[in-house]
Amino acid sequence: MILRKCKGCGALLQDEKPEEMGFIPTLTSESKYCKRCYRMMHYNELPKIVATNEDYEHVIDDVIKKNGLVVFVVDIFQFKATFNKKMIDKLRNKNVILVANKYDVFPKSSNIEAIVNWLSRECEKIFFKVDAIHIVSSKKGYFIEDLTNTIDLARKERDVYFVGCANVGKSSLINALLKKNTSIREDVVSTSVIPGTTLKEIRIPFFDDNKAFIDTPGLINENDVLNQLLPKSYKKILPESELKPITYQITNGNSIMLAGLATLSFETNDKISIVVYASKDLYIHRTKTLKVNELLETQLGKLLTPPLEEEKDNIKYKDEEYHFDGMKKKNIWFSGFGFVTIIGKCKVNVKLIDKTEVYITDAIIG
Repeated sequence: MILRKCKGCGALLQDEKPEEMGFIPTLTSESKYCKRCYRMMHYNELPKIVATNEDYEHVIDDVIKKNGLVVFVVDIFQFKATFNKKMIDKLRNKNVILVANKYDVFPKSSNIEAIVNWLSRECEKIFFKVDAIHIVSSKKGYFIEDLTNTIDLARKERDVYFVGCANVGKSSLINALLKKNTSIREDVVSTSVIPGTTLKEIRIPFFDDNKAFIDTPGLINENDVLNQLLPKSYKKILPESELKPITYQITNGNSIMLAGLATLSFETNDKISIVVYASKDLYIHRTKTLKVNELLETQLGKLLTPPLEEEKDNIKYKDEEYHFDGMKKKNIWFSGFGFVTIIGKCKVNVKLIDKTEVYITDAIIG
């Protein structure tokens, strides 16, 4: 019997059960990728088999027991959603490098040193000790060499485990490290916008002492908006290029609708400013608060997309309220699709899709 693991997703290759992970029509000693990963890599086909949180928990608990260096990858665009409490609790007392990926979507004018300091403060708030903090872009290759140097210094002849929530770019980061430091030019590990692409632990030999980079399945954040929508909507939500912040001057009774995903309605005695950081493909609409419910009833799935027409009947909303004293710039983070900076004293009523979350922090930019 030939026992080989798929280089793309880590599943054991097999040629007997087409509907199960690791299937390949003809299994030989030269087989590298299962049919699922091959079609993802060459035809951009969406995977039908994905990892579950149960799969992930099993893998990460096994990682914790081992004496390895941990690279904890978060998505800087979705930081608060991917800086996951369950993950953090598991990684306490481990050697951890925190890597904020997808920096390429942040405005080029962003002060990277200020962002690193902001990340450091977020760690300190919850008493989470990390050995180093790096900001990178696996897509553009930004600062990959700096991360390589830190890994070399911190590894101490150990394997390096890449962990984090689904869709933060762990597999893409490993591919970027391989391309930067070897003659490899093609992706080795499968990637997809669909959460749960990596199915099992994937060991990628890299170091001269026979130690490896090890990719792991991603924890699926159940409060991420992507879990409430169809894959067709992902392209509009996830930014593919640099964010172009949109600034609005807001007075009492104004609302900003982030497509049909969330609405911010403002009560204020002053004129305030807000800055929206979201994908350029996400429809942003300014209106009077009195018109919000009418627009949701008549334009959801039409003007206000996502959600799409076929999704809207399954969408339910919840309401939350936040107060800002205007002393410092604040961010309202939405789980899965961006953040808004609040500049000024106000009350904000937020209507957002049920089972998604809002997080409040000091402003990460500016």
